[in-house]
Amino acid sequence: MSRLYLKTENINGKTLMSDCFFTAPIKIAKPFCYKNYTEIMMMTASAGILEGDFYDTEIEVCEKSALKFTGQSYTKLFKASDKGASQKVKLTVKDGGRFLYFPTPVIPFGDSIFYSKTEIHLSKQSKFAMLDVISCGRKAMNEEFKFKYYRSKTAFYIDDVLSFLDNQRLVPEETALNRIGFFEGFSHIGMMYIYGVNKFTLPECQNVEAAITNAHKGLCVRIFANSGDEIVRYSKKIIEKIDFWKN
Repeated sequence: MSRLYLKTENINGKTLMSDCFFTAPIKIAKPFCYKNYTEIMMMTASAGILEGDFYDTEIEVCEKSALKFTGQSYTKLFKASDKGASQKVKLTVKDGGRFLYFPTPVIPFGDSIFYSKTEIHLSKQSKFAMLDVISCGRKAMNEEFKFKYYRSKTAFYIDDVLSFLDNQRLVPEETALNRIGFFEGFSHIGMMYIYGVNKFTLPECQNVEAAITNAHKGLCVRIFANSGDEIVRYSKKIIEKIDFWKN
């Protein structure tokens, strides 16, 4: 098991790490402190996630602290013969906290098996945005939808009450994932959840298709493109448009 725990606090007007520990192969880079937020990048010494791996991540963003959390490179899911790999993520944002959670896009290799469970706990006075991107696989290696199983469950709680649940179960052997209702003919799909901001109109982009759904609380944006980088760039345009870091 690989574990990462991270806690940020507002200390003298700056967002600083008040507690942090991690185990191999996970590590973090030196934080970048900007005017309105601090950015922390997670890195791994491994080339990707191997069969039997279990990643356990917990991040707490305390009152009036502002954090952007990213990854080093695409998350690669390697071939599995039986049980595959899994991860558990728990994110907490307290009153006045702002958290932009942007892990890197996921590439499921041929015959890979992966389970992911994410819990996000927000307060009514917090601000949060996240991006979750998955690709069809390694197209250049003729591994389009050649993974065995991909399951991602993400639950959002507002003041400990379940507000939104995103549940993806992708099994290429059971259905044609490139068709309507899944990847819609694109190679990459992204889910962006935004909480604590007013409604907005999506920016236009020739290479991207996107739509907003009003969740019970917050907004969900579905994004389709033929590149993970395209989805990431489009998501950054949304963050700029809603002026996410503004108090």
